[in-house]
Amino acid sequence: MQIMQELEDYIQAFNTSFSEDFNIDSIRIEFSKQHKLQELKTLGNWSKVEKNSSLLSKLKKRLQKKEITSAWRLEKENIYYYNMQDAPKYRRATLVIFGMKQYHKPPPSKELVSKILQIMKDVSSLDVCIDLPYKPNFEALERYYKLTPYRNSNGVMFDTRYINDTSVPMLDKIIFYNKAFKNGLQGTLWRIEATISIANFKALMLPLYEFKEVIDLAKSNNRFRSIGL
Repeated sequence: MQIMQELEDYIQAFNTSFSEDFNIDSIRIEFSKQHKLQELKTLGNWSKVEKNSSLLSKLKKRLQKKEITSAWRLEKENIYYYNMQDAPKYRRATLVIFGMKQYHKPPPSKELVSKILQIMKDVSSLDVCIDLPYKPNFEALERYYKLTPYRNSNGVMFDTRYINDTSVPMLDKIIFYNKAFKNGLQGTLWRIEATISIANFKALMLPLYEFKEVIDLAKSNNRFRSIGL
């Protein structure tokens, strides 16, 4: 079975069992350029991301532990890879497929994603998301988790929150943000997104179930909060 189909089937089985609506929004794969890069180049034209681009600056801020040297994007797709400095010859890179669950523009095609995964034959981590038509109950969440607000380079705090320490194996972090505001959508839409490391597909149950526990808190009292009471 293809990797993408297997992942989707696993998420769907969880959704059915627990009445959830989780979706995959991003996939990351660490790989050896020596063995995979030539095959990736057959998929289309990869162009180097400018050093002053918002994409590269966000990457360098987000991945402080890894020294990123450059990034390359596949045409106009939501697909890129970034090079990591590892002695002696910058042999390792991470490929990212993002925006797979979107409303304001088409996601990468399933055919293209499947081709990439056939080449890579592996997945390092996923972003699994759920969207809510109301603001999450941060008060309930703060009783159990440390929520870290996002501040920009000028120190301005936004309505985005992170759980950077989940205390759960494989569940690396969780982010809450106003997706309607970010993507210029009408109405109210908040996204909750979990980054999950994958050692084995069959080990996804634990982080997904723990993510569900967070979602349950975020949804608590939503009937009253959604009408402003």
